[in-house]
Amino acid sequence: MFYLCGVNDSNPYKIEVERTHRKWRKKADLGELEVVDTKTGEVVRGEGLVGANKTYDASFFVKFYKPRQLYSVSLRACRVFFWIAGHLRFGGYVEIDYDDVMRETGYKNRSSVYRGLVELMKEDVIREKDKGEYWVNPNIIYRGQRM
Repeated sequence: MFYLCGVNDSNPYKIEVERTHRKWRKKADLGELEVVDTKTGEVVRGEGLVGANKTYDASFFVKFYKPRQLYSVSLRACRVFFWIAGHLRFGGYVEIDYDDVMRETGYKNRSSVYRGLVELMKEDVIREKDKGEYWVNPNIIYRGQRM
């Protein structure tokens, strides 16, 4: 068993899930081979193995899971939510920089940001972690990496 948000986190959204194992194709052993270097013409002896090489995209992604809770919130809360989506950290939390939120959402005072956060908390989209930090519900939005 492992936990979606980490073992030692105090995340209220932490859930226990089964770990699945990946199956890898066996490598075929071709035994000893002689290979000719096309540049030098030299014959090189060595072991031959055949296997699958997969490439993964190392960039991060943010995934939305049908955020029905956002259907009933105000435009203020939606703007704050989309700021959160753009600044979500691995582990399922976000640190709120109120000046940055105000600049990106166009609000002139912090009370608009606070009211948006309160609406999101009422809809269980976020929960308070610490001062200026919030847990984000992974059933609504999740940040991961494609490795």
